[in-house]
Amino acid sequence: MRFISVICAFAITANAVTNLEFDKIVVTQSSQKELINDPSKVEIVGKNTLLEYGDVAKSFLNVTGFSMMRKGGGGSEIFYRSQGGGRLPIMLDGSQIFGGCGGRMDTAITYISPENYRSVRIIKGPQDVRYSSLIAGGMLFERGILRLEKPTFSGNLNALYGSYAHVDTSLNLTAGNELGSLQVFAGSYKSDDYKDALKNTIHSAYERKNASVIATLTPLEGTAVEFSGDFGKGEASYADRLMDGSKFDRRSLGFKLEQSLNAHNQLNFSLFDHKIDHVMDNFSRRPVIANNYRLSNPKREIKGFRVENELTLDSFKGYFGFNQYTDLHKSRMVNGKSESEVKNKAKNTEFKNNLKFKNKAVFVQGEYYLDESGIFGGFRKESVKAYDFFDKDWSEYPLFNKPSHKYTLNSAFLRYEHYLQNATLYAGFGHAQRAPDFWEINKVYGFANNSTYNKENLLRKEQNNQLDIGGVFKLENGEISTNLFYAKFQDYILMTNNQAFNTDAKIYGFEIDASVKFFDILRLGSGLSYTKGVNLKDIENKKAMSNKYLNRGDPLPQIAPLQAKFELGLEKNDWFIKNVVTAHGRQKRVAQGFGNVAGTDLGESKGFATLSLYGGYKYKNFQFLFGAENLTNKQYSYHIAKRGVEISQLDISSSERVYESGRNYWAKFKVHF
Repeated sequence: MRFISVICAFAITANAVTNLEFDKIVVTQSSQKELINDPSKVEIVGKNTLLEYGDVAKSFLNVTGFSMMRKGGGGSEIFYRSQGGGRLPIMLDGSQIFGGCGGRMDTAITYISPENYRSVRIIKGPQDVRYSSLIAGGMLFERGILRLEKPTFSGNLNALYGSYAHVDTSLNLTAGNELGSLQVFAGSYKSDDYKDALKNTIHSAYERKNASVIATLTPLEGTAVEFSGDFGKGEASYADRLMDGSKFDRRSLGFKLEQSLNAHNQLNFSLFDHKIDHVMDNFSRRPVIANNYRLSNPKREIKGFRVENELTLDSFKGYFGFNQYTDLHKSRMVNGKSESEVKNKAKNTEFKNNLKFKNKAVFVQGEYYLDESGIFGGFRKESVKAYDFFDKDWSEYPLFNKPSHKYTLNSAFLRYEHYLQNATLYAGFGHAQRAPDFWEINKVYGFANNSTYNKENLLRKEQNNQLDIGGVFKLENGEISTNLFYAKFQDYILMTNNQAFNTDAKIYGFEIDASVKFFDILRLGSGLSYTKGVNLKDIENKKAMSNKYLNRGDPLPQIAPLQAKFELGLEKNDWFIKNVVTAHGRQKRVAQGFGNVAGTDLGESKGFATLSLYGGYKYKNFQFLFGAENLTNKQYSYHIAKRGVEISQLDISSSERVYESGRNYWAKFKVHF
């Protein structure tokens, strides 16, 4: 028997068809939601849950196993099982998007507005090959082509106000009939600098705006076409560096076709073109020091297509497809003695190409159902070419004097699921390979043994062999889900501030979620996650660029500590109120100075616990939600963190970490019409 697993962000419930319509995080059943049903994926259907924070990364902390890194008003890093960046691809309706800043001021989620998508799917581990090479998993923001069954005009209006002049407003409208539709999404999000628990100002103000227009044509039952445009603008202050983001522009154009070929086959085709235009400077959002004006303007364009045939038989579903895209990064940098001088220089400075990637992949994936079990598997073959335009002297490495570096990647998985009356058990093995990404290739100087670099690649491709096991257990009044994983990496890519190198590693851990309801009103929930990483190779610095080294058996850097969440509350069909305690353990397992594309270990970190209160009420088409967070006003930061820089002109002192907000409040009003 297959059943539904539900983890609510505001009210945890074990029944997916409950009348409580507050935003939920749901692992959905395919017969009800027409989405892949298996316990290795988490489906976020109530995606507005992600909008209670101006920072989307913080919202994903509601999902057990996620952690984040704070930088200021934007660009926060998101990690699953302590893995992020290229190990956790972020997909937008089947295509990838990347930030442009070499220092990751703008991560991919900087440009994503979750309310513009119908769902967010989280794939746990390398248990899918349709979209990308998944090392730790993947995050899929999905929209799907809308089909209406009758003439419709509907919409939603959301408005939030919170501490530090945090104001969010968003509107979405849908109009159409069975022949087609037009959807419009628009949003505005802004906040002033927040303060930590000690009343220190964190340089973190931001303002973002976005709009999406989606037109669909559904002239026949087996034909659906979509044209889409997604646009965004923004700016944000950063506490962890000497520059701020004065421009975050995104323009995405897309085309999708779903065509039924016969009773068993459907063709899915999509085109995409993403453009990112980012500007960072040291004068727009902070006072300048000694008339030293600096500006950097990276751009990135990702364009390509994806084609897939979906085969559906009685007990089998298969996917066969191909995708291709190019990813070009270019930039320009100027400096001067005044703002006008710098801006004029920028206008007259040509962009210079830095790196270009060409990616091609073919994949096959299937799922076969027996009476009480299911078998899932897939294979993906991918070719990645990296073209290096950097003006570097490679005389020390004569074997690299060529225009491109090619990586051939093979990924595959196999998973077995067993369905009992009140439980689903699964075990899966996945092998995933990925090429070094833009930020890793930037760190091109030699570190570790010279064998790190072979005759074809600056860095060897990263390979992961991972075992995932777990289950979802349905109780009479609740549910328990467990996930355990063990990953063995060959040529795991690590970094210092100025170098990238390969090593071997193992990472293992677990996630446990539980939700129980008593007396039809009292809800008790909890979540627990742990990840441990170990370096498996002796690494010595042979280039004398630093005195850092790693020994076999040392901890891997950038690994989050034990994390726990406890919830206790009351809920009925039209209201809820609950307390949430979030606790992180102390992290003593560090490799100071080593890390990944997001940052390096700063040293050991202290544990902490925070208490928050949430509630909501629903009346007809209206909803009201509120939150009172960090009620005990605890001074804390996450282990995976950046340092806070000094901004003396704003009376902001340096800090060992960028700290989170002290006690704060927000209220949100929603109306559906």
